Amino acid sequence: MRLFIAIEVSDEWRAVATSQQEALIAALPPAVRAHLRPVGAELLHVTLRFLGEVDEGAIDPLQAALDAVLPFAVTLSLEPAGTFGPAPRTGVVWLGVASSGPRGELRVLRGLARDVERAVRLVGAPPEDRPYSAHLTLARLARGAGPGDRRAVAEAVRALDAPPPVPFTARELVLVRSYIEGPAPRYEVLSHHP
Repeated sequence: MRLFIAIEVSDEWRAVATSQQEALIAALPPAVRAHLRPVGAELLHVTLRFLGEVDEGAIDPLQAALDAVLPFAVTLSLEPAGTFGPAPRTGVVWLGVASSGPRGELRVLRGLARDVERAVRLVGAPPEDRPYSAHLTLARLARGAGPGDRRAVAEAVRALDAPPPVPFTARELVLVRSYIEGPAPRYEVLSHHP
């Protein structure tokens, strides 16, 4: 089964993300708009670790390892939108996630991501080599989007107004199963931690 570990976000964050998606869509020509795949509000989350395909027998040990992650409370806020990669290869549009509380809150989130990494490695997941980058995925571009379409999206993202910060305090992780069959992905929360 296809799994990831995440922080579920507040309804206020979902509303801001939806507003940013609408602004982005309105800024794009119709031909480019056709390549944009906005993430549904109900699917928005902050991923801590994507696992991919995991054997069903690993679920119980994984949940036990996540239960061992220390309780936490980290206050986060939203930052301006951005994209991954150079403009002609842009594939993902995101909102930044930053510290909202005392200095060091984002360091707490990165520490939490490290704790999750240790937990998943205990159950045999391969290591994640990329540094953790906290973000909220707003949209993806379809595979058929050309470099010009991708560049237009990257430019429109840079022109978006910054979202309101909307502080949100995260206190739990979720283990989520992702179903990618069909016209849109579907997520099922398997467990809450700690």
